[in-house]
Amino acid sequence: MIKNRFGKALVAAVMFSSAMMADTIIYPDYSLIGIEGGATSINSDVDDHNANTSEAVNKTVQNVGVKIGAESYNYRIFLTANYYTNPDSSYDYIGTFGGELDYLLNVSSKMNLYIGINGGIVNMKFIAPNETSKRLISDPYYGADAGLNFHATKLIDLELGARLMMLDATNTKNNVSYTFNNFVTGYASIIFKYEMP
Repeated sequence: MIKNRFGKALVAAVMFSSAMMADTIIYPDYSLIGIEGGATSINSDVDDHNANTSEAVNKTVQNVGVKIGAESYNYRIFLTANYYTNPDSSYDYIGTFGGELDYLLNVSSKMNLYIGINGGIVNMKFIAPNETSKRLISDPYYGADAGLNFHATKLIDLELGARLMMLDATNTKNNVSYTFNNFVTGYASIIFKYEMP
């Protein structure tokens, strides 16, 4: 009987203290709009099956992008779109569309560390040397990102980050294969935050 009453009192005390904490600790929720700029290394392999040769190719391009999302105390999610400037005249366009989910580590009142995962679609249109017709790539990617997020003001964040996007996208024509392996991006962005009601 005494154990039963003690158990009920303990449960009531835990529920009461939890309710009090929920009322006194308020985690703000924000809508987010971000603008990003950076540099990206595109890593690929070119296999010429006619000549039995293989070559690794790395191209560095600039990227600009936008991201729209939301943030809670420890998490944020983005829908993203990035455009990559042509690495040479053979590319008509390179673009990525996807999403990111980040976990925020609140190391101080002025700064967060973040780590996250990403995924989406890579689209490319290009013409290979000595060819007259265009090649198309439209394949999924997945990867990870990490960086530092600085609170410039209550509603503006500045961040520096790195992103790895892995893919296995191959286009074969005339017995020559172009295989794109990954995009590695270093970027800076400004994020505008709007308090959600």
